[in-house]
Amino acid sequence: MHTHNQSRGGTLLAALIAVLVVATSLGIAISTTGTTARMSDRGRDYAKARLAAESAIEYAFGIWKKRLQNQDAPISTKDAEISNPPALPGFDYSSKKKDGGLAVQATDRYGTPMGSAKATPVPVMTSVPGYPGWHGNSFYYLASVRVSQSSPRGAPLNPGVKRRFAYVEVPLFQSMFFYEHDLELYKPAPMIISGLVHTNSNLYLMAGQSGSPAVSNLIFQDHVSHVGHYYAEDQPAPYNIPAPRSSLWSSYSGPLPPPDYTNGGFDAQVHQVQRYEPLGPDPVGVINNSDANQNNDSLRELIEPPVDGKLNPDPPQIAKRRLYNQAGIIITINGPTATPAVTLATQNGTKLTPDQEKLIKSAVTGKTTIYDQREGYKVDVANVNIGTLIPTLDAASGFNGVLYIHDITPVTASDPQPKTVRLQNGGVLPAAGLSVVSQNPVYVQGDFNTGTTNNPNAVPANGTGNPDNDASPTVPGYTRKPAAIMADAVMLLSNAWNDSRANDQLDNRVASNTTYNVALLSGVMPSGYIPGPDDPHAGAAQYGYSGGANNYPRFLEDWHSSTCTYFGSMVELFRSEIFTGRWDTGNIYSPPNRRWNFDNSFMSKAPPGSLDAVTITRGSWLRF
Repeated sequence: MHTHNQSRGGTLLAALIAVLVVATSLGIAISTTGTTARMSDRGRDYAKARLAAESAIEYAFGIWKKRLQNQDAPISTKDAEISNPPALPGFDYSSKKKDGGLAVQATDRYGTPMGSAKATPVPVMTSVPGYPGWHGNSFYYLASVRVSQSSPRGAPLNPGVKRRFAYVEVPLFQSMFFYEHDLELYKPAPMIISGLVHTNSNLYLMAGQSGSPAVSNLIFQDHVSHVGHYYAEDQPAPYNIPAPRSSLWSSYSGPLPPPDYTNGGFDAQVHQVQRYEPLGPDPVGVINNSDANQNNDSLRELIEPPVDGKLNPDPPQIAKRRLYNQAGIIITINGPTATPAVTLATQNGTKLTPDQEKLIKSAVTGKTTIYDQREGYKVDVANVNIGTLIPTLDAASGFNGVLYIHDITPVTASDPQPKTVRLQNGGVLPAAGLSVVSQNPVYVQGDFNTGTTNNPNAVPANGTGNPDNDASPTVPGYTRKPAAIMADAVMLLSNAWNDSRANDQLDNRVASNTTYNVALLSGVMPSGYIPGPDDPHAGAAQYGYSGGANNYPRFLEDWHSSTCTYFGSMVELFRSEIFTGRWDTGNIYSPPNRRWNFDNSFMSKAPPGSLDAVTITRGSWLRF
């Protein structure tokens, strides 16, 4: 009986323990579920608060960008002030003085607050964000905000968010090639391209071939960027096609090898990026070639004088960048005779004595007429002796290094030749550098910026022919100066050029080794161009291939056994309007042995009057 009662007692105790365990587990489960729910709710609340803060930062970015666009320049902290931040349903801006409200603050590169943004060079070991290899002057800003729940559930949430903005001015003359339009290279002679390459449009790259099996003879040693599509033989359809109308130039129809990328390969060197804007942060609506205004037709405005008159307001984005407006000295040539009138104007602080004015005018040595094989007709050439200018430019008070030269002689039935400018005797340049700008086409005859004016063979690159691209492009003791030529088109004439043979057959226009140390900015004639009724070549058939970036500077001689050594940077922003002749070889020219190099000295000292593009970037989020 006693044993039976013990058994019943043990069973009851076990049952009670079981009930207790179940009850405890149920209580724990209920408690855990409640805690999890509360944590889940809090997590959702925090995510909503964070998104509200981030949306406020995006609003701040839009306001900041708009004010940059209105000013077309960096703005101060005061100019960036946001007095009426947007309402955030369910959330309030923090009232803490230290980090309350929505603010955009100018800073230095380390985030230290500043009243006004100051240009900060992008460090050499880094790049403009999103643009590998590119450098510029950054103006840094820090946007910040902290928000809180209007009706918090539990402890209040106060997430803070920061994000860095940057307005970056990017010099165009820091690349081997910068193209506004399609950049094409189709079956060029062997080319090793040092320096950056960028196009704001499409990139067409089809190498030539050598050996069996075919290997690429187009080599890129630095970053290559494009805004549009990248076309090459090894790309998937439809991006494996050559440049437009290139097949009309070459009968070769087999596969072409893609370029070689020798500094990390395709994935490391080729990038699709956002546009660089040559007209500042708000280019939309600035260019309009369909209205009556003659001052906003294309980026070619940058090399043109403004047109006066009430019907021709000069957009501030263009006026600010016009090289005619930037020039310290303006030389104007006018007259159809061999001795035209020459007038001078000074601006931007330049002052000349009467004797200096006389010497500058004497540098215009008269006008001649030559035949241009590519244009297919005679042209008038205003000759300018750069050597005559040098002592005066070096001594001119306040001269900024930008020299504008143009021939404004009207083209008439009795004087129908296009008007051009030719730079001669340009071996030595002013100590601070020189940029020559013209709305006319410009010929460059002979060595430029090499240190010699009378013995081309004293330049090692000329004396040896520079077979390995390692010979000096200057005479011993001469440091090449920052220099640029900006014009409708640029034609490179060798040291052997002879006016009297300009209309001869190609084999009687034999070039000699010549070296040019100068940045170039000019126009091109695009593939497939159709001459309009106002074009000098009106009525001609649709053009074929443009000739590509390797024919950006134009040649008029037989260079096949001669070398063109070049150090500089080539920028294309517009279609040429005066020299619109179709590219071809034939009797026009035979290509040189190209020894082309980006001038790394531009990274520390760009040519006078250099143009900057603009990009606006945003950094990563920082939560606090």
